[in-house]
Amino acid sequence: MTRPAGGAAKGQKVVAPSAAELLNLAVGSQFGPRQMAGIQDIISPGFKGLPVSSGYGEFEEIIPLTKLLKDPNTMEYYDTSQSGYDYDNFGEEPDMEDESPAELSVVPTSTINPKRPRTVAAGYDKTEGKITVVFRDGTFYNYYQIQPQEWQAFKARVSKGRYILAYLDSKPRGPADTAEISATARKAFYRLSRAAQLHYGGRPDLAKKKTPRPKKK
Repeated sequence: MTRPAGGAAKGQKVVAPSAAELLNLAVGSQFGPRQMAGIQDIISPGFKGLPVSSGYGEFEEIIPLTKLLKDPNTMEYYDTSQSGYDYDNFGEEPDMEDESPAELSVVPTSTINPKRPRTVAAGYDKTEGKITVVFRDGTFYNYYQIQPQEWQAFKARVSKGRYILAYLDSKPRGPADTAEISATARKAFYRLSRAAQLHYGGRPDLAKKKTPRPKKK
């Protein structure tokens, strides 16, 4: 159940929109139903990456995001045919049964260079101890043997690329198996991630700390 427009009536219980509801309300018109379904399969239930005026049921901040979704610059680096990141110089070859990607909850990732970020999204599977990152070229990539505190440290760093180079590249790692995710869904998800990253100027962590503006009477 989404938050009613204009706020909740006295005594009425208000429920925050789910990830799927946020996507449908905010950017549903930007993608077709198959793309939306694919995006929802990629993100975790805890995904809260879209710019919203949470607390007042308003979506004014979505306007610049929807413009960015149509901007060709959001796809400037997207090229899954060849990677712009050197994955093979460091670390052990992973020997894992499940190379599928973790559900992505950090969308977009923070960056010190939003015009040319190292990553655009990330997620963590605590049970399997793996981090999945989506690099700027759209590649889904897994790092294994990751402890929860390492995931917390990754999230806390503004520069994900520097943390990856300093700590994760020595871990077992390799490309995630995205056979179950259609190319169309991955491309739509990437466009959404980059648009949000550009919208936030690479710092979604700061944007979420802002106090919502009261609704004008």
